[in-house]
Amino acid sequence: MTARLSRRDGLRLIGLAALGASASPATVMAAADGLVHAEDFSDARTLDTGFWTLETGFFRNQEEQYYDPANVFVRDGALVLEGRAELKRNAAYDPAGPDWTRTRQYARYSSGSILSRRAFLYGVFEVVARVPAGLGTWPAIWLIDERGAPYREIDIMEAVGVTPDTVFSSVHAGTSLADLRHWSGQAAMPRLAEGFHTYRLDWRRDAVTIAVDGRTVLAMDPEAARVGGADPLRRPMQLRINLALGGSWGGRIDDTVLPARLEIRSVRVWAPAA
Repeated sequence: MTARLSRRDGLRLIGLAALGASASPATVMAAADGLVHAEDFSDARTLDTGFWTLETGFFRNQEEQYYDPANVFVRDGALVLEGRAELKRNAAYDPAGPDWTRTRQYARYSSGSILSRRAFLYGVFEVVARVPAGLGTWPAIWLIDERGAPYREIDIMEAVGVTPDTVFSSVHAGTSLADLRHWSGQAAMPRLAEGFHTYRLDWRRDAVTIAVDGRTVLAMDPEAARVGGADPLRRPMQLRINLALGGSWGGRIDDTVLPARLEIRSVRVWAPAA
C-alpha cells in the first residue's frame, strides 16, 4: 500500500518561505476547463457521496486514528472532518495480518477522510478550509494514486500542530516509493487556524502551481519528474481530504485539543474536456 510521505529532510525548496513575498499565480482558467464538481456547504446539508467515498480503517504513516464515516458530517455551513479521542475496534483486525493496519486491534482515536471516486488528469482544484490547531493534528488536502506505479502525489496543503501557523505544499513522484524525487514549499501564515483559507492547485501538462489565498507557494514542471519511460505527473490522480492524528509527522497527540475539526466551506473542481 502506498502512503503519503512524512520525511521532509532533503526536499528541494522551490516554494517561498513567506506567503507575503510570493508572486500571484495565473488566475485565468484554461479555455478547455469546465466546472465538473462544486459543493458549497453553506447550502448543502450532506456530502455528495456520488462524488466522494468515505474511508474506513487504518491506512498510512503509522497514524493513530481509525477513519470512520461517522466523523464526517455537515454542520454550521461547513463539512466537518472531526478527530476524536475514543476507542475504536479495527474491523479488519487480523493478528496474523500483513502489516500494522491489520494487526492493531484497537485505535484510541478516530477521524474522517474522504476520497474522490473519480480520478482526474489535469485541472484546477480549489478547497476553502479551516485547519485545526494543536499537537498531533495533521490535516491534508492532496491528490494521489494508490493503484500502482509510477508513484505520484501532489500535496496541496498539509499542516501539523507541531509546526503551527505554517502551510506545507509538496510534490512526490517516481517509479516507486523507494525511488522518489521531491519538490516542496511552505508558507508562514500567522493565526492559520483562526480562519478559512483558499487552497488551490492548477495542474497542467507543463506546470504544477499551488497557491494559498491567491499567492504561489510551489511551482514546478512535471517534466522534471519524468524518469525513463515513467511520466508520473502526467497520470490520473484522485482528490483526498483527511484529518490525521499522530503518525510519522503528526507526532505526539495532545488529547486536550480534541475533538479537533478540519472544516471545509466549499470544494470546486474544473477539468479539461475529455
